[in-house]
Amino acid sequence: MNRRIFLAGTGATAMASQAQAQTKAIRPKALRPGDKVAVINLSSALYDPYAQERARVIVEALGLVPVFPTGLLERPRDYQASRRARLDELHRAFSDPAIKGVFCARGGYGISEIVDAVDYSLIARHPKVFLGFSDVTLMHLAIRARTGLVTFHGRMPGLSRFPDYSLEALKRAVLSPEPLGELPAPAETNGLRPRYPLRTIAPGQATGPLVGGNLAMIMAAMGTPWEIDTRGAIFFFEDVEEPPYSMARMLLTLRHAGKLQQAAGIVVGACADCEEPRDVSPYTLNEVFDQVLGDLKIPVFAGLPLGHTDEQLTLPLGVRARMDATTRKLTVLE
Repeated sequence: MNRRIFLAGTGATAMASQAQAQTKAIRPKALRPGDKVAVINLSSALYDPYAQERARVIVEALGLVPVFPTGLLERPRDYQASRRARLDELHRAFSDPAIKGVFCARGGYGISEIVDAVDYSLIARHPKVFLGFSDVTLMHLAIRARTGLVTFHGRMPGLSRFPDYSLEALKRAVLSPEPLGELPAPAETNGLRPRYPLRTIAPGQATGPLVGGNLAMIMAAMGTPWEIDTRGAIFFFEDVEEPPYSMARMLLTLRHAGKLQQAAGIVVGACADCEEPRDVSPYTLNEVFDQVLGDLKIPVFAGLPLGHTDEQLTLPLGVRARMDATTRKLTVLE
């Protein structure tokens, strides 16, 4: 469905949730070796020429052909000109029949400036693999709400670090039509002090569509037409450089809004650099998770590398998944 939704007043959230529930999923075609992929930048500006080279290397390592927009490294500083440039990049990438996928080069900040002006009917008419995370979470939410397109929450090619685990996870997700199946955690080199310790917060199993992303950007969508719909879903989140009290505040807001209780299950991603400082609240990050998520009467587990970690899984958003919080596993079923 690609209709425009005009929302006003106190009924905005309910109308947005109803529209999302009625939107049928659109599945893009899997990419194939040799396909052209547009590498665009909708968030913080890129000015380092080597950032484009980093993106080229990653896309080519996937067996794909990168296509960069003219002026990728020359974004104007004027606000309106910057908005027009980014919207043009996005719209051209989806409208060009030669382009089979659209990868965001990086995250940062900027999606909030353009999300209300995107031509979502264009995206619905030309469904393609769309990749990004962090700030791009807001675009994932809006595309899902307005079109139902399955998009991909995963590592972006312009980032400075891109280990083999992340590259293989991205390759499996976007170059094969087969279900991803059980998502493997990275191999640990020190069993006594693992980099990504998995932990059960509330045991049990659940199945539902996979939704989520960066917690701060999920909060930025609250009260908008692209507010997250967690009803019956496997909800995952992650964040970076947010102290425990800030994480608690955001999660409690979602709980007050009923978003956590409506989920079938919750997967907490590894949250990078979110332990300090603790001067505002006495609770550690894991205590926050236990306090806010532990009594929801749904399965919850934590620790998968789903966001701002070097080793990062790529997740298709909107497809059915199964989680087992007891054994701490997440499986993509379609």
